[in-house]
Amino acid sequence: MEKHVSSISDAKHSLIRAVVAVPIAEAAARELESFLNTLKNKACLRWATQAQFHITLRFLGEQTQEIIDQVRGVLAHLSFSPFDIELSYVGAFPNMRCPRVLWLSGKQGMKELTALAESVNRSLAEIGLVPEKRAFKPHLTLARTNGMALPAELIEALKNAPTLLWRCDNVDLMRSNLTPHGAVYSKIPLS
Repeated sequence: MEKHVSSISDAKHSLIRAVVAVPIAEAAARELESFLNTLKNKACLRWATQAQFHITLRFLGEQTQEIIDQVRGVLAHLSFSPFDIELSYVGAFPNMRCPRVLWLSGKQGMKELTALAESVNRSLAEIGLVPEKRAFKPHLTLARTNGMALPAELIEALKNAPTLLWRCDNVDLMRSNLTPHGAVYSKIPLS
C-alpha cells in the first residue's frame, strides 16, 4: 500500500504546471514595476513582480513531460505577423467593486492577441488539449486581492497607470511554480 501511495505522489510531482504567454518587453516591464512600487503602500495586495509580467494566451494547468514536449513542438512551428501591443488602463475581474484580480489592458493589439490565442488553442487541440471554455480577455495581471473593496486612494492612483507599448514577435512556454508569494515563472525552451 505504501508503495502505491508513493508512486501516485511521484507522478503528481512530475507534472509541470505551464502557461503559453506573450512576454513583456524589458523596458515596459521596468516602467510597470516602478509604477506598482508607488502603489504598494496604498493597499496590502499580492502585487505582481517584473518576473511575473506576461499576457497569458493559454493556461495549460499541470501536464506530463510528454504533453509539454508536444506543446513545445506546436509552439516552435507557430507563425504570426509581429504586432504592437499598447496597454494603458486598469480593470478588474470580476469588477472594480469587489476585485479578485487587478489587470492592465488596452486597445492596440487586442484583436491580434485574441487571434493569436485562438491560433494557439486550435494548434493545441490537434494534440488533444481541450480548448479553454472561458472567453479570452487579453490582460496583464497587476495584483491579486481577497475580493474586498479597494481604498479610494488606490483607485485614484490606478488612473495614472503608464501606457506601455512593445512589439509582440514571439510566444513563450513558461513553467509556473506556485509559492506562498505567488507563481514563479521560468521559460521552457521551444527547441
